[in-house]
Amino acid sequence: MQTIYLVPHSHYDVAWAFTKEDYLQINENILQQAVELMKRYEEYKFSWEQIFPLKVLEERNPELWSEIKEMIQRGKLEIVDGQYLMPDTMLPGGEVLIREIVFGKRYCKDKFGVDVPVAWCADSFGMNAQLPQIYKKSGYKWVAFRRGTQEVQSEFSWKGLDGTIILAHWMPLGYRAGLNLNQLEEGYIDLNKYASTFHILMPSGSGVTLPQEETVEVVKKWNREHEGGSEMKIATPSEFFQAIEKEGKRFEVVEGELYDAGLSEVFPQVCSSRMWVVLGARKCERLLTTAECFATLAWLSGKEYPATELNECWEKVLFVGFHDIITGCGVDEIYDEVRDIFSFLERELSRITNESLRFIASRINTQGAAVIVFNPFAWRMSNWCEVDLEPGGGWKEEPGLEGIESQVMEVERDRKGNIKRARLGFLADLPPLGYKVYRLVERKKGVKSEINPEQNELENSFFKVKVEPETGIIEVLDKGGKLLVKGNELNIENEIGDLYYHRYMFFELIKNESGEGLRYGAFKPKSFKIENGPLKSKIIFENEYYCLRWPYRMLDKLKPMLYKYKAMDISKEVIIYRDLPRIEFITKVDNKYPNIRLRVKFDTRKERMVYFRETQFGVVPEPTEQFAIVGERKEKPAGIPNFLSWFDHGDGTRGITFMNKGIPATEIREGFVHLTLFRSVGSLSADGEAGPLVPTPDALELRDYKFEYALQPHEGDWREAETYKWAQEFHHVPLPVQGDFKGNLPGEFSFLKISPNNLILSAFKKAEDSDEVILRFFETKGEETMAEIELFRNIKRVTAVDLLEREEYELKPEHNRLKMKVKPFEIVTLKLGF
Repeated sequence: MQTIYLVPHSHYDVAWAFTKEDYLQINENILQQAVELMKRYEEYKFSWEQIFPLKVLEERNPELWSEIKEMIQRGKLEIVDGQYLMPDTMLPGGEVLIREIVFGKRYCKDKFGVDVPVAWCADSFGMNAQLPQIYKKSGYKWVAFRRGTQEVQSEFSWKGLDGTIILAHWMPLGYRAGLNLNQLEEGYIDLNKYASTFHILMPSGSGVTLPQEETVEVVKKWNREHEGGSEMKIATPSEFFQAIEKEGKRFEVVEGELYDAGLSEVFPQVCSSRMWVVLGARKCERLLTTAECFATLAWLSGKEYPATELNECWEKVLFVGFHDIITGCGVDEIYDEVRDIFSFLERELSRITNESLRFIASRINTQGAAVIVFNPFAWRMSNWCEVDLEPGGGWKEEPGLEGIESQVMEVERDRKGNIKRARLGFLADLPPLGYKVYRLVERKKGVKSEINPEQNELENSFFKVKVEPETGIIEVLDKGGKLLVKGNELNIENEIGDLYYHRYMFFELIKNESGEGLRYGAFKPKSFKIENGPLKSKIIFENEYYCLRWPYRMLDKLKPMLYKYKAMDISKEVIIYRDLPRIEFITKVDNKYPNIRLRVKFDTRKERMVYFRETQFGVVPEPTEQFAIVGERKEKPAGIPNFLSWFDHGDGTRGITFMNKGIPATEIREGFVHLTLFRSVGSLSADGEAGPLVPTPDALELRDYKFEYALQPHEGDWREAETYKWAQEFHHVPLPVQGDFKGNLPGEFSFLKISPNNLILSAFKKAEDSDEVILRFFETKGEETMAEIELFRNIKRVTAVDLLEREEYELKPEHNRLKMKVKPFEIVTLKLGF
């Protein structure tokens, strides 16, 4: 006999079609009614997802909160998922996903005494390949999710990137399968097609939907009418999973990311609307993990740890990581708070970092005025650093740094000719998670430059970059003259979609900088110049886009003489360094053109079926075609074309690594790489299916934008070239501090070294419940590795812990060193006592 587990629940949106305050009020009503039904009917149960509204409710309505606690302890209300908020699992960095769980599960344990066993991913845009490991190491036993593959039965074993397996349930009809109580028969028939056992999970709820009092009677009626054939019970998700585990069945194993055809289409589009949100989120994630790391080092050196301030910052980052906020798919009103959050985080995290760095610097003996440069990585780094100096003391000669070459970028003098401020650039060679002191001296004249400028070219020891002065399109050639990549070409495309979907009518391309597209509009060059320096040089190209030019016919004979209706101002900078094989791009756009998609295109000269991209805590292969084509039919989806900070496109012998600071949507077809800079849309939903038809004028993107991305040609594949290391170093720059300090620490020092380089530091923080330190890192090449960890002081005790910082087993350090085996793509968390 089949058992149907009808699960009354409610999906909580912290903000989407309504505002945060609207949803708090609505969900307070939902919880109030759910509690009343649980008190009235012994059989009635309810499931609740996220912790943020419960935390608010604890202060707003303590009586209701106490009743909820009672129902949890009686087993009538189950917390499922139990994260602070339900994040998108593809866009935020891995550390954000961990903290969503940590903040939520700690609240559940502290307030309700429960350890949430079910990860309930009702509404995320995709399921990344490391979630099985993240979930299992966070104490989850099972996972249920809505958006996933249509190729398997609803129950299966999901195998993650590192080999971790978790029992999973895919919701074939979504989380509303049993919402319409008068259509349970139809839902049962459809769910039964996918069920792998005699146990069927039927979620009965939705967002902003009140619990239904008639549920108890409907279930009783079902059991009377289906006696002997099936039994329906009001249940919780954990009851369902316990039942299927008792079956002892060996389930099909499904590996990697989970997605379906619809999701493969929507994800790269939804994450490119309101692009400023993703740009800001990535920046603030980077600022927060950096602030936390150096605050920990300062704490170990005697400074008070800013736990309250960091927790507040984390809660704000977790709010932005919510699946309908970071993807930009909500109504305009909710993003005013996001702007305020970004402003607060940039200000507060910069303060925490600067105070921590200066505290550490005060322990250093700089032997005079100096620049102390800090490395945020646990490997040795050579990277470009720029610092704003205030030399003081009547400096008239341009400043430099002792023992190394430097370049003066800017100088500001007072009326007497003394230097008030100078911006200095140099290549900093820094020890792992440590610092190096560079003493200020008068700059040596005649720094040797190997960047050779010509009319429209820059050449260093690695490659030559040519720029077309009329279009700003670049060509990168190796030292033998072979063309490696061509592009950085803007494409303006037609957009009639919404916050979720890209759509176009009749034609897609409006115009590109090569001149293709509609004949009426045109890019008009404005200026072209080369700013050459001995260590860093850049080409700056400016142009404008006009919707109409005259003449617009017979252009092979006539030149345009009149331009009308300017819609865009553009500045494109191309930056190369004497000593780095990286080409950086800064593209600034002042957009006044609604209903467009703006993308930048590169021709890699390579047609490959697969490229490799960063995912949370690892790297995954990705097909270059969005859908697999069989004959004339689109078959199963072939990937979600997005990336975090890098992806690599090559043939195994040579390749190009593309890096970015917050541009998540990419498309690769026939060797052409398209990076989506933004989409300009005017409504939440255009069809009334994805959501309400609410105007979103703020999403038209009529604003200024600054995009930063880079590429780096290399020999070999991505593993041999260590492209993950380059991308991290592009994303996280060295941190300089100027001063004259008289402490005891030497001029160069490392606090933490993790080797080899395929082990990437994720978190270095004070433990939640003790005066110990949490160190988290992960393996990123997919290779078993012997990790060697070296700290700046002796380790008294070290234990391996899970992601909730619960101890698992003890390790044996040797003084200040520790060796341990790390599995491919494994996330390792250690608790260190000094």
